[in-house]
Amino acid sequence: MLEALVRHYENLVEEGKVPRKGWSLAKVSFALRLDMDGNIIQVFDLRNEEKRGKKMLLVPQELLVPEQSKRASGIVAQFICDNSGYLLGVDNKGKQERSEKCFQASSKLHQEVLSNCSSDMAVAIKNFFSNWEPDKISSCTALNDELEEIMQAGNLTFMLGDELANNDEGIKQAWKKYCEAQAESDKRQCLVTGEIGPIARLHPSIKGVRNAQSSGASLVSFNAPAYESYGHNNGQGMNAPVSEYAAFAYATALNTLLADSRHVKVFGDTTVVYWAEKNNEIYQDCFGGFGFQDDDIMDEETLDYIFSSVKQDKPIDYKGLSIDYDNRFYILGLSPNAARLSVRFFFVSNFGKILKNIMRHMEDLQIICPAYRKKKHIPLWLMLLATVSPKSKDKSASPLLSGAVLKSILMGGNYPASLFQYVILRIRAEQDDSEASPPHYKVTYERCAIIKAYLCRRYRKRGITVALNENENDVAYVLGRIFAVWEHIQSEANNGINTTIKDRYFDSACATPARIFPILQKLAGHHLRKLEDWKKIRFEKQLTSLMDKLTAGEIPKMLPLEEQGMFILGYYHQTQARYAKKEENDNG
Repeated sequence: MLEALVRHYENLVEEGKVPRKGWSLAKVSFALRLDMDGNIIQVFDLRNEEKRGKKMLLVPQELLVPEQSKRASGIVAQFICDNSGYLLGVDNKGKQERSEKCFQASSKLHQEVLSNCSSDMAVAIKNFFSNWEPDKISSCTALNDELEEIMQAGNLTFMLGDELANNDEGIKQAWKKYCEAQAESDKRQCLVTGEIGPIARLHPSIKGVRNAQSSGASLVSFNAPAYESYGHNNGQGMNAPVSEYAAFAYATALNTLLADSRHVKVFGDTTVVYWAEKNNEIYQDCFGGFGFQDDDIMDEETLDYIFSSVKQDKPIDYKGLSIDYDNRFYILGLSPNAARLSVRFFFVSNFGKILKNIMRHMEDLQIICPAYRKKKHIPLWLMLLATVSPKSKDKSASPLLSGAVLKSILMGGNYPASLFQYVILRIRAEQDDSEASPPHYKVTYERCAIIKAYLCRRYRKRGITVALNENENDVAYVLGRIFAVWEHIQSEANNGINTTIKDRYFDSACATPARIFPILQKLAGHHLRKLEDWKKIRFEKQLTSLMDKLTAGEIPKMLPLEEQGMFILGYYHQTQARYAKKEENDNG
């Protein structure tokens, strides 16, 4: 996984999309404009005005600055870009003694890095740290009006004239030499690149994982003796030696992926990022649109085109690019775990195989669609929503379920049993409520599609079709069809009835049919007597045909869970066939 991220970083560097080793992007709010003697003559506001919602806000500018060291604890100064506590020795935290120590650490770092640098910018910065006294800040008139805002604003940097310190060539060369000198100590073989190099004691933080620490979390870290092994107790990163280059590279690549909201998906507590070996963004779009049925990326027509092309092994032309089925594709699922990140899954395959697994999933989900539904495809988020009560304030599915379902789709394996169990549980727990906003029902298109897909994949049930299968003799399936016919008879005999047999008997008929079906059969006979002769004859023929599929005494006392799924499918198929026929008659 780290190796793939390092390769992705190197591809991004070639494309000019990320900084090289030793540099990073940081949000900077103000620049302290110096004169050659190091005096602050002005505070220059680097923030840009941007519209956020209905308000206009001042947003820090993102600049390429020397790499920001990770602050786990203690005092760690950053070069030419830091907060007011380090660059001015004052902050709004009320700990002046610590602020002065921060300034001293920053002064020491800058004097060390710039010791042999003679550019005008370097001289001005060295003079600043030699002359500045934090306790006399009130005498600096240039800071009087801006001090409170500076202490709250985050990062500051330096400038001389109209040039920022990070753009000065002398500063760049001095920083490069300093980094090379620092890299001379403690070299080992890197587990990622295989090369001998300086080992990273602390790895950069990863930001952007849902519910992880906002300041960032670690992907690789050891912070207690219990996690140390083989005598590697002289540094937090020595138990898994990763070179400073590889640590910077994988963290930069992963943070870049996580910052791209268009190509990051969150399911439960799992944050999913994905990338391709070549032509990354096009493949990300194709995967996001096809794999997650993202409307913002791919419309229904394009989705159907790709589905058909993959099914027939035909070439795909997407956004003017011919999709290479052999292009390597990577999918990474991350979850928060205190100050660390857990890798839920890491899936690597060629792009064609991933598309075929998704196509198979979509095919397994295919079931007759109600006329009112505009889109036939069921995205993953809607699948997961089918396992949640419509009355629940939190519409999130179980975190473990979300990751497991996604993994089964991508790898083409069986769906988790918990998916099927959650769906059956929701069908048992709910009642139809057409007056709710929005209306909700027990037996829905999404739930029946999940039941069909689960049974097809786990039990290889070949008789399960997209629509009603008149030739299917599975007992549970036939019982479900009979229940649907009885419900239809009741609705014809009692137009506008408030409580139907579905409301009162569906759950028990599904679980214990031998106990409930005699009651329902008796009720059906009562309802049939209310109908006109031609309707009565039609329903009796339908019921006779279905009863003939059951031998004497074949109605089971109890149905196991998977057979309850077949019962629900039989009911759904029969009901949809009824509505489809009604629509044909209305149109005819």
